[in-house]
Amino acid sequence: MREDMKSLISDTFTRMLEKEDLDKISVTKLIGECHISRQTFYYHFKDIMDVLEWTFRRATQELAQKSLNTENRIESLTEYVTFVRNNRKKLDRLLYSRRWVQIEGILVDAVTVYLSEIARNRIPSPGLSVDDMEVMLRFYASGMVGVLLQYVNKPNLNEEKLVIQIEKIITGKMFPGRHNENTI
Repeated sequence: MREDMKSLISDTFTRMLEKEDLDKISVTKLIGECHISRQTFYYHFKDIMDVLEWTFRRATQELAQKSLNTENRIESLTEYVTFVRNNRKKLDRLLYSRRWVQIEGILVDAVTVYLSEIARNRIPSPGLSVDDMEVMLRFYASGMVGVLLQYVNKPNLNEEKLVIQIEKIITGKMFPGRHNENTI
């Protein structure tokens, strides 16, 4: 039941985000849309940003699972790019809010988790320390967030080419003489 209520609040929040900016979504508006009490909301979440983070974690888990069901890295990355494109309007509303710095951090965290899941299930042990792996994943996550937010709305974007370019970067193929298959 607890997860069902969290999902109801999260799904309602997501629908609201399709229509209005994050800065205009208050706990009062959200509980009104959910038809729940303030007490019920605060039992499950601390505030609106807590709802956003939980929503991102759930979406990241679902996306990672979909990506793991693909045949290769290109298909996995295609799933990710498609997800960003399909949710671009909501992402724009988040990024143009007063809390964009916090939201960008949440996005990078979500992509780091996504890449970690893909790496854990798709490549043999890369022989990196935990600290090195964390830095590498954050580096790639920050880059992917930045590139996708810059490119995904461009007219005439060749998504297939972008996916191949991202795959070349994370596998080291983009840098001649530096090819290493043990990267993500």
